[in-house]
Amino acid sequence: MKIPAPLKRVLKQKITHQDKLILLRNLLQESPKSIIIQEFIKAEELLIRKQGMDAAEKYSYIASLTGEPKWLIERQAKTLTKYAYTDIGSGPLNKAFDIYTQRLNMAPEKAWKKIAEVLKSAKGYGYAAQCYANAGMPDAAGKMLQRDAKDPQRAAWYFEQAGEWMKAARLYNKAKLPDKAGECFEKAGEMKHAVKQWKKAGTLEKHNVGKQTYSNIMKR
Repeated sequence: MKIPAPLKRVLKQKITHQDKLILLRNLLQESPKSIIIQEFIKAEELLIRKQGMDAAEKYSYIASLTGEPKWLIERQAKTLTKYAYTDIGSGPLNKAFDIYTQRLNMAPEKAWKKIAEVLKSAKGYGYAAQCYANAGMPDAAGKMLQRDAKDPQRAAWYFEQAGEWMKAARLYNKAKLPDKAGECFEKAGEMKHAVKQWKKAGTLEKHNVGKQTYSNIMKR
């Protein structure tokens, strides 16, 4: 079966699912026997009810009827990603990754980046962070967790992997981990800030900073 051009035009519009459903029902009136239009209507009804996992399965079924067009397979992966939070235990992100890499022949790093971008737009910053990390983009992962604001220690760790020492130091400080904050300030060349953090942590001796050395650094 072919997907009618008018149907494709409706699906590509950036409008609400409710408005899209109205347009699809209008198309069905013109072609009441179209199984494809009927199935897309069911998918939109599922999305209105925020049943994204079921809608993704519906797209998979439609794809099997229509020769598996690339844009529809990608729509399935994007839907799995966007609604991952509703059923994270079923592994929707890994399923989306498999679709991108195995069915759409996308490189793994590019696939994880694409998944992360969908999660970012859906404000799933915690999940997006992990996917950016999987894509080899620790700096982007740290930025996602900065937005999430719930886990400064993890955000700091990602910035540390990216060599963003000042960002890592400030976040370790926010997470009340002064020893780690000091280490990152040291790597950033900010020794005055570093020794202040180590003094707070009680770890000056661990970092070979005696009283005289501490005094000399603080006088700079």
